[in-house]
Amino acid sequence: QASAWSGHGQGSTCKICRGMMQLQHATEPGEYQALIAKTRSGNSSDITQLLQFMRTHKIHQPELVVLQGARLLKSSQSSLGNELWTVMEQVFYAAAELNCPEWRDYCLRQLSTRFPSSIRVQRLKGVQKESAAEWSEAKKIYQEILDGKPEDATTHKRLIAMLKQSGKIPEAIEAINTYLDTFSTDSEVWHELGELYIETGMLQRAVFCFEELIVANPRSMYHVLTYAELLYSTGDLELSRKYYSLANYLDGKNLRALWGLAAVNMALAKKDEGSEKMVQLQTFTVERLRKAYKATGGATGQAALSVLKTATTKSE
Repeated sequence: QASAWSGHGQGSTCKICRGMMQLQHATEPGEYQALIAKTRSGNSSDITQLLQFMRTHKIHQPELVVLQGARLLKSSQSSLGNELWTVMEQVFYAAAELNCPEWRDYCLRQLSTRFPSSIRVQRLKGVQKESAAEWSEAKKIYQEILDGKPEDATTHKRLIAMLKQSGKIPEAIEAINTYLDTFSTDSEVWHELGELYIETGMLQRAVFCFEELIVANPRSMYHVLTYAELLYSTGDLELSRKYYSLANYLDGKNLRALWGLAAVNMALAKKDEGSEKMVQLQTFTVERLRKAYKATGGATGQAALSVLKTATTKSE
């Protein structure tokens, strides 16, 4: 099944590259490509194996799912057993994302007939409405599910994703806060809320979200670095420097972390006057950057080295 955060609608496109990047970390080299090659014969067991593999490894290539899933549903439904309904749901999500109404609606009809009282199928009806950009109808379906089952986290996330996709960012933020009142340890949703606050310019609120994320995962480079940047942007320079320093401790070659530390040191240069320790920190940071850009060379490297001369001068 697709993630509750997955986008479905007319504006959605397949992210082949993203799927392949995920794949590199999840499988043996060539394994996925070999499975695809085997499906060319049209053998139903090979296609079933490929679709299972894509579900297991969360490979996001909806065009391939519709192509191979449709072949399977056209010719081999009787041989699938209980796997039939899993494949049908998988094809439904892919068809909804690609706005392919024929297979989307066919799969939903079959699933609705087989599981008439299933909340999961009710949720699919909401996704169908999203795919057709019928936002108010989709929201109504999700709200009805939540009225009867307020603890249904998947439907909460689907509602949030729909509000965001339809451009209703304030409503999405409100829905996320309602969700976090019950599911306060859900890091994925704290991250989503933080990103929405950044998008809408509410940086102080975003700071709080990333504090929660760091508590949950204190060694996440992305969370630590984004938190440092938010602190810098909101004027908390001393704390920002501490977290830029932590980011550099976690990954001493990360250019974004090095530039951030250099920038905050420059901003605090007047306050740091007379502090040999802070001067050494800036010298060390600039030298790390200079070494990286000398190795890079070219116009980009030269431009960066020119900026670093300024950084060194201002910190002295």
